[in-house]
Amino acid sequence: MAVDVASGTIVQVSSGIARHWPGLANAEALVGAPLFEWVERGDRPDALGALPLTQPMALPWRARFERTAPDRSPPESAMSTNSADWECLGHRSGKLAVLEWLPQATTAEQLHVQSRTISDIVAVIARLRHNDRTDTFLPECARIVQVFADFDRVMIYRFLPDDSGEVLAEHTSDRYQPKFIGLRFPATDIPAQARALYLTNRLRVLADVEAAPDTLVPPQLPGGAVLDQSHCMLRGLSPVHLVYLRNMGVRATLTMSIVIDGKLWGLIACHHHAPKVPPYQIREGLRQVCELAAEVTNMRIETLSKLEAAEVRLRFNAILSQLHQALMLGEDITEVLRQRLPELLAAFDADTLGVCVNGLVYVAGPGRRPHPADHVVADVLARLDQTQRAPGVHMWDDLLTLDQSALPSLPQAAGMLLAHRYEEHTIFCFVTRPEVVQQVRWAGQPHKETAALPDGQVRLEPRRSFAEWQQQVQGRCAPWSAAEAEALQSLLQLLSEVNKLRVNRTLHEKLHWRAHHDQLTGLYNRRTMEDEVNRRLEARQFDAALMLFDLDHFKRINDAYGHATGDQVLLQFSRRLSAEIRDCDLLARLGGDEFVLVFQVGSLDPAVALAFAERLHQTVAKPFDINGQQLRMTVSVGIAIPPDHGRAVSELLRRADLALYHAKSQGRSRSAVFDASMESDQMNLYLLERDLNEAVKKNELSLVFQPKVDLASRHVVGIEALVRWNHPTRGETPPTTFIPLAERSDQIVRIDRWVMRHAVQAQARWRAQGLATLPMAVNLSMADIMSTNLVEYLGDLLDEFQVPAAAIEVEVTESCAMRELGKTRSVLAALNLRGISTTLDDFGTGFSSLSYLRQLPLQSIKIDQSFTFSMLEDPNAEKLTQAIVAMGVALKMLVVAEGVESEQQMNWLLAHGCHLGQGYYFSAPVSSDDIHAVISGIELRLAQGAPGLH
Repeated sequence: MAVDVASGTIVQVSSGIARHWPGLANAEALVGAPLFEWVERGDRPDALGALPLTQPMALPWRARFERTAPDRSPPESAMSTNSADWECLGHRSGKLAVLEWLPQATTAEQLHVQSRTISDIVAVIARLRHNDRTDTFLPECARIVQVFADFDRVMIYRFLPDDSGEVLAEHTSDRYQPKFIGLRFPATDIPAQARALYLTNRLRVLADVEAAPDTLVPPQLPGGAVLDQSHCMLRGLSPVHLVYLRNMGVRATLTMSIVIDGKLWGLIACHHHAPKVPPYQIREGLRQVCELAAEVTNMRIETLSKLEAAEVRLRFNAILSQLHQALMLGEDITEVLRQRLPELLAAFDADTLGVCVNGLVYVAGPGRRPHPADHVVADVLARLDQTQRAPGVHMWDDLLTLDQSALPSLPQAAGMLLAHRYEEHTIFCFVTRPEVVQQVRWAGQPHKETAALPDGQVRLEPRRSFAEWQQQVQGRCAPWSAAEAEALQSLLQLLSEVNKLRVNRTLHEKLHWRAHHDQLTGLYNRRTMEDEVNRRLEARQFDAALMLFDLDHFKRINDAYGHATGDQVLLQFSRRLSAEIRDCDLLARLGGDEFVLVFQVGSLDPAVALAFAERLHQTVAKPFDINGQQLRMTVSVGIAIPPDHGRAVSELLRRADLALYHAKSQGRSRSAVFDASMESDQMNLYLLERDLNEAVKKNELSLVFQPKVDLASRHVVGIEALVRWNHPTRGETPPTTFIPLAERSDQIVRIDRWVMRHAVQAQARWRAQGLATLPMAVNLSMADIMSTNLVEYLGDLLDEFQVPAAAIEVEVTESCAMRELGKTRSVLAALNLRGISTTLDDFGTGFSSLSYLRQLPLQSIKIDQSFTFSMLEDPNAEKLTQAIVAMGVALKMLVVAEGVESEQQMNWLLAHGCHLGQGYYFSAPVSSDDIHAVISGIELRLAQGAPGLH
């Protein structure tokens, strides 16, 4: 019966109900009637809604036969018409409740058999639990089910990876002999849709293959739907399957699904050669035993499989643990693998092991390999690329079959187990197995015939013969197991981690060496030298002179012959010095062409150090042969001797540097020992110049930012980036001191490039942080304007940091522009073409000519601060300032006034048409961390009319 849950109305019934319901004229009489007018339900009004959705449950309901035959007594036939002789099973199917009525035991003999069956359940479970291996458990399980179910034949059938099946256990009654044990059945015998039903409905009963199935009344549900009978105990079977059973000589079946980890592992199939109809029907008690036996079988097979797999895993764990210990103790991974190869191959039952892990390539084993290891690795990678398999473990057991292609470099490999994953590159390890030729025993020929249906479709006909047939299977290897797959994955992880440790150890040794040595010459570096000198000085070991070397005019070598030649000169120079010193001396390269020698002397007599320096002069004087060219070099030497010249390495180096500068000033190729007279202003200037040369490398420079304010709107519309130098010993060094020094020493381009990079980087950082970004001006020197790649360099910076060109402005001074007017014009035009605006800085301090101003592609001019400072006190300065503003306005340029320090200056500039102001009235230059807060403060203060803060 199919019943609408919401209304409780019967919507569909089996036509055969009229044969068993006394006095019921036809099945149609029930359709449309309330269920509980025909069925006694007890006291549960919500019973239909509470039914399970899958396995039917037994209900304490009875059919109300008295409605149609109240006075009819039970007939003498075997099929009783007493409502107590029927049991009701119910489950939900969507919005319907499906009720099934089955005959149940009512006689004393039947009840006795059922009672005995239920009482023996505990003994059944106990016997099943005693088996501790799958190969003994399955036959015992088949025997127990056959005895209890009283079927002629019980088989335990397992699905194989290709969906075919194999009978693993079989037990029969005394009247029959086992004949299917060990035979295989093709996948088409139990197609995919049938396997899906076995997974859904785990207990299936067919009482009589030859019984004509009842039809449903009406044939369809309201709305034209078909009743889903997937979970029904009494559902009909496919006609094709019925023919299949007839061909096997089977009359009744009981099938129990074996489900492990949510997958259909196999079946317990019970076959009988006679119908299982009353009085031999499969009653509720027997079904309970069968369901319980199936559940115990599921759990026991799963447990035994896991125990057997655990034994394999334990063996692999022991092997991998020993391998790990050997790898940690051994120096070479390849050698350890070679020693452990027989054990590894035996564990995997393999003939080849291959490894490719970040530069480690190893392929070995008795399997034939006509190509070297790198070819094997390439073949395996190609197979991965072809299959596009995700990282993990992959199995092949049919590489030599017709539908597969063998690996060219491993022609005998019928199967491969491969574990791979991605690190910097694809890493993997694999094992292969040779072909195993098998004699597969089939239950009849797997081939099936087809039949054409009237509608033009083709139907696969059931097999007629199940006589044993043998097939020779070639091209395959023994199947891989999950435990082997896990072990191979663990092996890959182990090799990867050990290889990383080796690489890291080697890298650590390299880094340690690099941390203490110069990369080009192999000499000690500055840090190591300073640590050693400090150690000696702290121990009051004043027994060594510190000698500072500098190759004379070395820059000319780099300029004329290139840095590669310069490196060769430095390398040969270091070798010559190394050949002259003793083991107790320490030679180090400080950087560039600077070397230092800690020369141990028996006495602190400067003459000893000078005498040794003279030997070095003679050594260096010999020509340097660089790629066939004879280069002559000289060296200058500065010497400082502790403790008179210092008790710290920094003091000794500084004074040796002063002595070196003195030697160079005396004509080079000389040696000089420090004395106090060398510490003069000129030396300080020289030291400042030398320190400035290192300022960029040592990250001593920094940027500060000063806002530009629109005088009319009182809003900040731009900022200027200004470079500062925090000297490690002198502290803050003003730009007026180090910028001219940088321009004289050709260091200004390096500083300009540093400023450009950090300015663009700051813009990018603010954008990433979601902060407001304003156009940022950077100042460029004439040396940078004259360089060949300024525009390209700045453009590359903008591309690198994804900053728009409009976010950067370039300022050049009037004096620089006038020196090279043509070059300046072309560079500024190229910047404008790239989208970068340009400004003429310090306007008014040079020619201030309208004619040349018109020639330059400018967007802004900046009034020099000297005019802003004096314009309110000096009438001439006021007139000049007014003229500059008028000139800029006439040329449609933005006019910016520097050095605004008072509200009166700001108001005057605004009244005379100046557009922007910049100076301490608004804000001093501040750090990048403070600029946005300062901008907000300026605009708030100006909006409120508060005075400026100097």
